[in-house]
Amino acid sequence: MNCIIVEDEPAAQSILENHISLCPGLNCCGIFRDALSAQEYLDSNTVDLMFLDINLPGMSGVSFLRSLIHPPLVIFTTAYTEYAIDGFDLEIIDFLLKPFSFERFCKAVNKAKEKFNAKEPPSALNKISVKTDKRIYQISIDTILFVEACGDYVSIVCTDKKLVVHGTLKSWEEKLKASNFQKVHRTTIVNLERIDHIEGNQIYIGQHKLPIAEPYKPQLLEKIFK
Repeated sequence: MNCIIVEDEPAAQSILENHISLCPGLNCCGIFRDALSAQEYLDSNTVDLMFLDINLPGMSGVSFLRSLIHPPLVIFTTAYTEYAIDGFDLEIIDFLLKPFSFERFCKAVNKAKEKFNAKEPPSALNKISVKTDKRIYQISIDTILFVEACGDYVSIVCTDKKLVVHGTLKSWEEKLKASNFQKVHRTTIVNLERIDHIEGNQIYIGQHKLPIAEPYKPQLLEKIFK
């Protein structure tokens, strides 16, 4: 399981990093002292488990977790028991009260492993949550026509709506990798099942005409004709 540490205290960072190194099956991919730097990493990388401190500079761990559309499994680490209710309301895996023993740490990790191994395979999921304009939309993946990057935002173009959200195309590639989507341009991934036809270096999906960049064309054709 790939995990990260979000913790601003160096001593606590070291303890967690050491505990993780002693646990088979855990791989620490990064240590971050605040929510914003952790968010930047999550936008571009797959993380299975996050050890999240609650008292962070800027944004609290609770607020950070509430802001995530698709959070990884989370184990809270804190010195304050009053946050326990918030944690379990957010369906975290466990709540480690500092200072905690290695034995207690392992118990929390084993809970996370059990939850991780029991997760429904991504290919079986057919809906995805999208947060925009202070609303959370549940959209069916098969209604997504394509996803297009525009600066710090992406447009999710569906059969019945278009949603613009803050994020990266790479993060959406990761979200949709188990479904039948393919990158056709540095700014665009498309739903292969929604392609009407291809003409030259253009893809036609309904009323939309999208360019195909040459580096992506061989893999696109291979997937279509597999």
